[in-house]
Amino acid sequence: MGGYAKVAQWMAKEEEFSIIRRFGALSMQKLLYMQAELIHLQSELDQLSKRDVNNRERQFHSKDWYSLSQGETKEDLEQWQKFLEISEKLEVYNAKDTAVLKHTAMGKFDRPREYDLEFLRSWFRRPGMGSFPLLGLDRDAWDVKTENDIIAIKPRETPDIFSRWFAESFIPRYHRVFGQRYRKELPDNVGSGIYHYRESSLASAFRILVTVMASLLPICSVVALFLVESDGLRLGLLAIFSACFSLALALMTRARPVEVFASPEDQRFKR
Repeated sequence: MGGYAKVAQWMAKEEEFSIIRRFGALSMQKLLYMQAELIHLQSELDQLSKRDVNNRERQFHSKDWYSLSQGETKEDLEQWQKFLEISEKLEVYNAKDTAVLKHTAMGKFDRPREYDLEFLRSWFRRPGMGSFPLLGLDRDAWDVKTENDIIAIKPRETPDIFSRWFAESFIPRYHRVFGQRYRKELPDNVGSGIYHYRESSLASAFRILVTVMASLLPICSVVALFLVESDGLRLGLLAIFSACFSLALALMTRARPVEVFASPEDQRFKR
């Protein structure tokens, strides 16, 4: 199996790599063309309306729908037919699945994680993996120059700074030293040399690590303040531990800045 089938199977199996182009510029260009067409049609309708008002036989077209829609000659029906043409275009423009809403919906998709996008590019290039499965112009669909137009259908949740480092830096190093000895490769139908670590397992390990560190920080601060007798040194240590606590919150959680600043204040108040 190769080509598009291989790429599709890889993206379906590992959903975080379901990364495609949004074609935002082309989508917007389509909307601009539709808008321009409607503006021109509206201008033509206005001209016909002004023409008919000054015609003795068609002067009531703006006030009587029946005379507007039931004219006998081509000129009598021209304004109504123009309106029907506009109505069809508006139906397309305003429909529930119209290009406007589709463009908006595509814009709501998140960008892929940089790590996942780089791995996908690597997968395409490496002989033992994708091995250049696409040969047409679309082989460059994931190139750096189109990076701002790329979306992920099912991106991984954006983690905090520390958990991103844990998953994207620590785990690859751990795998090179220890992990590859104990883990089995994924089936070679999507490439060789690919190993899978469950993100739920990584998240559980990370939560345990964060919980342990979160419980140690307050204890360390209390012990340090208890052992130090100098008031000046105590104030210095209090400032240091408050800064460490805020830094830990910023790196290990996705707390808002106001929550990060409030937490050390709460800790000092409780003492």
